[in-house]
Amino acid sequence: MSKPRPPPESCVDRKWLNLGTPPPTSSFTVMSYNVLCQKLVKRTMFPYASKASLKWKTRRPLLLAELSYLKPDIMCLQEVYTKNWDDTYDHWFKREGYGAQMFQSVYKSHGVSVSWNKERFEVVDQLCVRMDGTEQVCGEKLETDNVALIVVLRFTEEDKDAGLVVSNTHLYWKPSACFERLQQQVLLQRAVRKMQDKYPQYACISCGDYNTTPDDAGYALLTMPRPVTLNEWQLDNLLPQTQADEEDSDDSDSAKPLSYSEMAAAGTCAETDESISKRRKLEDEEREIEQQLQRDTQRVEQLVNTMQEEGQVLKSCYGTYADVDPSYRTEQWKGEPVYTNYSLWKGTLDYIFYSPSKLAVHEVLSLPKEDKLMPGIPNDKFSSDHVSLVARFGFNR
Repeated sequence: MSKPRPPPESCVDRKWLNLGTPPPTSSFTVMSYNVLCQKLVKRTMFPYASKASLKWKTRRPLLLAELSYLKPDIMCLQEVYTKNWDDTYDHWFKREGYGAQMFQSVYKSHGVSVSWNKERFEVVDQLCVRMDGTEQVCGEKLETDNVALIVVLRFTEEDKDAGLVVSNTHLYWKPSACFERLQQQVLLQRAVRKMQDKYPQYACISCGDYNTTPDDAGYALLTMPRPVTLNEWQLDNLLPQTQADEEDSDDSDSAKPLSYSEMAAAGTCAETDESISKRRKLEDEEREIEQQLQRDTQRVEQLVNTMQEEGQVLKSCYGTYADVDPSYRTEQWKGEPVYTNYSLWKGTLDYIFYSPSKLAVHEVLSLPKEDKLMPGIPNDKFSSDHVSLVARFGFNR
């Protein structure tokens, strides 16, 4: 009998944490992991990292050691560099007994992949989703080049009538683009629903880098019972970025007209032709801003209603993480971990969502200790700026 494989440095402190559900008679594991596209690696993004730790020849063995040790039954990877898919990932998946599919936009150097243990699953269907086709959602087409991949898997041994609809995505990265990401969520939701209608007995698992924090509207609309009441901050963040926030300029053409008190102090209470023109221009601009705000508010309300009417309520595997590992508790994130991304910005962006009507999460893999990550990753032990998430599922009895 061969000895158990020793854990790589990235997994030494990571343990399975029981979430209090009864142990399933049969289980399977799912990973979601933003592996950091090598083409996106820039010194300015990771100024704390050594030069060597940013090179693919350093990152590659660290990443493969982690994947080999954890060896989940299903892997959903984001930011898979096309060049590295050809020279690394595809070969590794085949050697390790996985089937795998990758999908990317033709305008990006990276995409998303779904892989599965061929001894346990066979693929029965798949759907590639371009996340810019949002004109069907609210009348406008995005230009983000984000994608999603949905793979339908059937168990080969345990129960041949059981299966999974697995989706993997990487939503738009821009922090202020909550409105655009919510459009993408609706689009993904419709694509998942299309596959679930074809395979109604199959459970749903949605993985990805949602670029959404747990206090965002997008998270609430995915996970909270209907109807969802969003707070003022969440609604404000959903407003489209149609008006640029500009600082006051010293340019005389953009100066505000003098008030009557200011004109009186200057020795006159009569508006000049120039001040009248400027005042009217300002009033017209304020009126247009107010009308645009009303239109944007209506668009947000429509999108929120669509999300609630069409989407099923999902649960996050790590949504109660703080209950089983209180050292990661934060009031801002509630039950989610403090971080899944640990670079210059630190916070939670990555998730494994699932349909609680069919599935139960028995265990989740603990996060790495923060002192191993400081001041940021990648480093000489961790290959990406994100950490992997892994959950152990069973079917509800």
